[in-house]
Amino acid sequence: MKGAINMSNRVQQVRLSPPVSLGEPVTVRIGQAAAFLQREDGATELYMVSNGSPAVFYTVELPSGRVAFQYEISGAHAVWGMTTLHNVVYFCATDDGILYRYLPEERRVELVGDFPSGSFVWDMAASADGKVYGATYPEAQLFEYDPQLNQFRDLGQMSSDQHYVRGTASVGDYLFAGIGSEIHFMQYDRRTGEKKELIVEGYTGEKGFISRIFPSSRKNLLFLFAGGTNALLYDYKQQIIVDQFKANSYISQPSPYTGEHIFVAGPELYTYCLESHKASKLCDLPVYEGELLIKSMKWLKENDGSYSLAIVSTNMDVVLYRPSDNSCIECPIDIPATPVAIQSLEWDGKDKLYLGGYHRGLAVYDTKKQQVELSLKTFPQIEGIGFDGDVVYFGTYTKANIYRYDPSIEERPSYLFQVGHHQDRPFAVRSGDRKVFFGTIADYGLLTGALAMYDTVTGKHETYPNVVPNQSIIGLAYRDGLIYGGTTNWGGLGIEAIETEAKLFVWDVEKRELLHSFTPDIPGIDIQPRMIGELRFGPDGLLWGAADGTIFAIDAISLKVVKSKLIFPSEYSTTHLRPYFLRWSPDGLLFAALARKLVVIDPDTLEHAVLEEELLPLMTLGPEGHVYYNDDSQLMIRKRLT
Repeated sequence: MKGAINMSNRVQQVRLSPPVSLGEPVTVRIGQAAAFLQREDGATELYMVSNGSPAVFYTVELPSGRVAFQYEISGAHAVWGMTTLHNVVYFCATDDGILYRYLPEERRVELVGDFPSGSFVWDMAASADGKVYGATYPEAQLFEYDPQLNQFRDLGQMSSDQHYVRGTASVGDYLFAGIGSEIHFMQYDRRTGEKKELIVEGYTGEKGFISRIFPSSRKNLLFLFAGGTNALLYDYKQQIIVDQFKANSYISQPSPYTGEHIFVAGPELYTYCLESHKASKLCDLPVYEGELLIKSMKWLKENDGSYSLAIVSTNMDVVLYRPSDNSCIECPIDIPATPVAIQSLEWDGKDKLYLGGYHRGLAVYDTKKQQVELSLKTFPQIEGIGFDGDVVYFGTYTKANIYRYDPSIEERPSYLFQVGHHQDRPFAVRSGDRKVFFGTIADYGLLTGALAMYDTVTGKHETYPNVVPNQSIIGLAYRDGLIYGGTTNWGGLGIEAIETEAKLFVWDVEKRELLHSFTPDIPGIDIQPRMIGELRFGPDGLLWGAADGTIFAIDAISLKVVKSKLIFPSEYSTTHLRPYFLRWSPDGLLFAALARKLVVIDPDTLEHAVLEEELLPLMTLGPEGHVYYNDDSQLMIRKRLT
């Protein structure tokens, strides 16, 4: 970070120390893609990429769990797309647009080249005739790579008005593409290039994704996963759903013994019969809890000629199922927990910092002892953190799940409720009068957020969607029975904004009704605001808010803007989901992340100083007014010197 820029008056006196790293407090063990393979010598290996900064590709020998090879993917945080072809592992990172391949016999990763479609690969597949395919975002494209010719081919958009191809599979001459964030299912003829939409009754045109596609052992039947755990048995010739059942995001190849498919549901293993459409429990799993996502399953041949089914979850828990005695054994692997980018950061007002990771993880950092005192490696991705006294509340992604944590009596946070109503990301969390309020971003493909309320006395919760139509909520403040909220025109990913002006709203908590909704008249602003939030009441009693590069203050009674200043142009060039952080220092100055740059403001005169020109994803003030922020996975501090 750069040094402070001198300004006049009070803000001229603000000095911060040079930046110091406090380490990488959020560590997790999570992978979004995996594959099993048996080498030419018969050895069994797992290939998995651990999320991190950077992401790391691992080769793990089974059943010993020993890491035999690892490769850092520079500049990448995760891998979602991975497939195998002719004993070669192909994968794409989410950040760099490059197709990689791993050669198991040589223990070597090669950079194949830049793929021609999209920038983010969600899924990959290989065809029987030796081609590799990638499903991409943000233009809903498929690409092909021919290893024999060493050539890429852009197969074009599978949808002209949607952004995601989330799942893909190759069956004979066809590729199949699962589209979102409005569900469509496409068939692509690899010979002719013809595209055809296949209707999935009850799903086509609905919000969501077809996220995984698996061929079955019977002709014309596919397994489709819609909504993560909802498995459909689908006849693509007749375009009908044959059966539906719950499964944890993956289903196996046919069993070499019975021809049936195996899947995980909750903490149990099941077999599925295509003829009877019946699922039968096989056994309990020793390590899985709840609906954990399964990342790969593969039948492996043992030395004695028998077969076992290898299963790995997103938490890198590996299980081997042996049909011979219907047993499951855990297979611990030596992939370590790795630091991940910090996704959320808040100070509890005393001596603890709470930090969430991307895509997972929770850490509590003690600022006095300068060490992590709690680390939860499987906690969901935290978007918003708030406090009611000593109790902490977390709003998590996906599906806007809310957790509560009382560190005096609990070892880990406890689940409270799901906001519901198609909500996904609770960024705004505020409390007042024994209630906690959550403002949420809508789910993928939707714009309208919600206001949720939790009563800390009764334990009951309520959700009020559509407070401001076509707007999600990123700012909340509470005073005297009223919630003041700020919105963003943008909602869930995968849809363009409809509205052009963000709103402030006032909600009566007791009456459960909207009192006001309006776009504030902000003198000096260059364009009408498209995002308003955070919102914080100041020591002067005014309600302060941020709209990208503009700071303003509102009289809470008249709802008129009484102070405002354009500090940076309104470009909205960074995330459209996360609020602009406002924090009051002990001496009454306002520290703000306007346009994601660190600014200190005198609330009396609106004089300001830019303390940091580089973008800060997160920022909060801690003890003694010190500034805490993140540099990717690093927790950073700049101490307040004056």
